[in-house]
Amino acid sequence: MFKRIIYLFLIFIGWSCHFPADSPYDPITFVRSKSVTSPAARASAVAFVIDGYGYVALGRTAVRSSGEYSASAINDCWMYDPTLDSWTQKTSFPGTPRVNSIAEVVNGKAYVGLGFDISHQVYTGGNLFDLWMYDPANDSWTKKAGLDSLKTTATNGCVSFVFDNNIYIGFGFDGHGFTTEFWKFNPEQGTLGVWTRLNDFPSYGRSGAVICANANHIFCGTGFNTFNQSDWWEYFPISDTWRQLRTMPDLGRENATALCVNNRYFIATGRNFGGNLSGGYLKSDIMEYNASLNVWYDRGKLPGEDRENAISFSINEKGYIGFGGNDTNVLNDFWSFEP
Repeated sequence: MFKRIIYLFLIFIGWSCHFPADSPYDPITFVRSKSVTSPAARASAVAFVIDGYGYVALGRTAVRSSGEYSASAINDCWMYDPTLDSWTQKTSFPGTPRVNSIAEVVNGKAYVGLGFDISHQVYTGGNLFDLWMYDPANDSWTKKAGLDSLKTTATNGCVSFVFDNNIYIGFGFDGHGFTTEFWKFNPEQGTLGVWTRLNDFPSYGRSGAVICANANHIFCGTGFNTFNQSDWWEYFPISDTWRQLRTMPDLGRENATALCVNNRYFIATGRNFGGNLSGGYLKSDIMEYNASLNVWYDRGKLPGEDRENAISFSINEKGYIGFGGNDTNVLNDFWSFEP
């Protein structure tokens, strides 16, 4: 009888992990930005923030199932002014137009690159290894040291974050498999910057994962490796180690977006992939992770269409989420919220 009680208790614990905790907060209220006619609708873009301005660059303008998909990658760059709620076009990214890139900011300059050239098929060498620095002071781009000279090929769908003025990147798909590799890039060492190999991630490799980071915590999880992942981890850059946390309360997702707003951590949208016989389903939810309690809250839904491959950033204690795409549309709606 005692064994049966323990067994039922373990089943309950496993079942309960797939449900969020009761939230002490009301559902998030989203405010739509002015109608966005520029920049163009896009998915799989990058976003970053410098000096209180948001930037969106790269991506694709067609859905995967369309005949225009392979030629739809773009390399334009736009700046968002949250005070005026307006966009201004900046100098275009000088490298190959691409999707699934990384973008991070160190000391007022953005570093953008890696990713995938969709004029190639997934398994035929479209991975990109270059890295470029954007300086908003003169609206210019400078090429930095890429990953092409190092023994790595998984640059499609990586994650990235900044700690102590170093850029960390990891995971990704190389056309044949998923990596657990993590690398650190020091952009201010030497003329071009220097890459250093770190310890591998201690669980599954993947692509399409997210990282949500600030000065206090670096959280990472979700993504795809044969099936969707819902695990959630904290990374400690000083010791280069990982700790597993409470699993995200769903059946896993890929191509979500994550952001930190006023030291609070959010994941939104994405896709639960149903396998080769089903595209699965898209998400519009926004989940909050409470770091002190190690629990998840359901905070409501992003208005508009369900989507994956959206962008997000935060400015002055306000979060912004937008763009992305689904199976029928590429989107350019843009929303803000306060937690």
